[in-house]
Amino acid sequence: MQDSPTPTTATSTPASRWGRARFGGGFAGLAIASLAVGVLLAGGIGWLFASFALTDRPGIGFAFVAAGVLPVATMLGWAIFVDRSTLDGAVERPEESIESVWYEKAASGAFGDILLVGGISAVGFSIMQIDAPVMLVVAIVIGFAMLDFGVRYLWQRSAAK
Repeated sequence: MQDSPTPTTATSTPASRWGRARFGGGFAGLAIASLAVGVLLAGGIGWLFASFALTDRPGIGFAFVAAGVLPVATMLGWAIFVDRSTLDGAVERPEESIESVWYEKAASGAFGDILLVGGISAVGFSIMQIDAPVMLVVAIVIGFAMLDFGVRYLWQRSAAK
């Protein structure tokens, strides 16, 4: 009895560092589509900034904002169009990874802390009749949330080791 060779399909493609497009194209198609999304988004956001900015030179504002947004917008296009199965080393189900569990635990704990600290602070500020600029309060709350999440995530990661 002879062993038959394992069948290969024509649709299987080897994994690469940057992946291939979902719509069937190779890396070149993925790069062009991602860059097109990046240029459109960066141009739109730059145009919005130039339209509403209070400046004498809206063209310079457009150029700086568009140049700053372009890399991020291009990577957003790449994330939308890339086929994860063609990425070298990509986790098959990232939502089931241990990092995802750490993230969820840290986020839920930080949310509870924000509610607790925000509520106690609101009561304290109203009893003491402290007036604070809204932007300062929002910046402090966001900074606290980011710090709290980061510490909780690192704690979850170190507890797992």
